[in-house]
Amino acid sequence: MAETDPRREKPEVVYRWDLDKTYLETEFSSMGGLLRAALEGASRKRSIPGMRSLLMALSQAYRSRVVVVSGSPTFLRKRILAMFQLHGIHCDRLVLKDFGAALQRGRLRTLTRQVPYKLRAHLDTRLWLAAREEDVGEICFGDDAEVDALVYCLYADVCARRVSTTRLSRILQVTGAYPDEIAAILGRLNLVPQSDPVRRVFIHLEGNSPPSRFGAYRGRVVATFNALQIALNLADEGLADDSVLVAVAEELVGEHKVTADGLAGSIEDAVRRGLCRPELAKRIAQDVLPRTAAFEVGFDLGFAARVVRRLTASPLGRTPQQSLQPLPYEQLFEAEQSFAKARKLARETAEKIPGLSDFLKTPEE
Repeated sequence: MAETDPRREKPEVVYRWDLDKTYLETEFSSMGGLLRAALEGASRKRSIPGMRSLLMALSQAYRSRVVVVSGSPTFLRKRILAMFQLHGIHCDRLVLKDFGAALQRGRLRTLTRQVPYKLRAHLDTRLWLAAREEDVGEICFGDDAEVDALVYCLYADVCARRVSTTRLSRILQVTGAYPDEIAAILGRLNLVPQSDPVRRVFIHLEGNSPPSRFGAYRGRVVATFNALQIALNLADEGLADDSVLVAVAEELVGEHKVTADGLAGSIEDAVRRGLCRPELAKRIAQDVLPRTAAFEVGFDLGFAARVVRRLTASPLGRTPQQSLQPLPYEQLFEAEQSFAKARKLARETAEKIPGLSDFLKTPEE
């Protein structure tokens, strides 16, 4: 199903988004989370701080498309589209998982395994773009709760034909795909025009994963703690202007009570990890934020001057992207599975020991 407004111009960039834990504070992976999502109205769905303003700005940008591929169930389509309309977001294409069909066919793995489903959905939307003669670059957004980084990188390598069909079949077997799912994906690959569409992969660290977790992706993934860091990186690449940064910062301050120290910490971390150039960060801190709602929480010119001094002394941490060779997807999938199990065990253990869960919380929590 296409939500595209035919009056929109041919795009120059496609923004490809996930929903759960990337845009929305939801828990579709549990039955309780699904029930809450089904019952709550569009106005009660909570977006990740800053992401509503970011996606709204990107969706309204000149010559852009927004494609959303989510593991959320299809019965939430009307509520999700109503939420987008309420948030002022133009969604050109929304793809959701058909839980009912999977259950009818006894495909229980389909409910939990995201790699086969999302890769097929990404290829389908790429075919949809090709049919519209919109073969343009993509910026991808996901989170650290599942395997979004792996799927996006695999999608890029598949489109560029850096992964052979034989190896792709083996990777899909490892990730739990059914034989007919593998056949369907390989069939779509024969139709997708060869290109290298993915320009950037953002992973929102919703689960507070250390950024080093994504070092195995060889510089192909940009790990961010919040929407402001995404906006800074996009601005650094000429893909966002000051208005995007202002909108995100004002939402963080006005709706989520982020302090001046919180904004400064995000900016300084972005520079330390090479998400943006110090020159851009200094300009935003000194010339932009003091003229926004951030001023009301203490981000005045004096505070900005102190931030600029710290930025001047901050070491650069930009990790150059290595040559685009296929990643070790089989090993990466096993590592992702092991990480998820270890994190779940750590959380369960913390709940049993008084005080441990508070001790393990990050300062942002």
